[in-house]
Amino acid sequence: MKAKISKILLTGLLFFVAGCGHWAYLGVHGTSIRQKWDVHANVGQTDEQCLECHHPDNAQGPATPHPDFTGCLKCHND
Repeated sequence: MKAKISKILLTGLLFFVAGCGHWAYLGVHGTSIRQKWDVHANVGQTDEQCLECHHPDNAQGPATPHPDFTGCLKCHND
């Protein structure tokens, strides 16, 4: 029984470490738009506006590695 619980916990830990979204909560994932306030002063608050500059096909700023993700501001507008 302990081996099974250990495997479940290890699997959960691996998914946590390998995942992307939690890094924002640890302060490691991406930079906040508030840190670059001078560049983002006239930017609205929609993900579409983020992707206008950060989409890999039209990168005026650093290209995002996840252009199909629509939760940009959840991680980058803190």
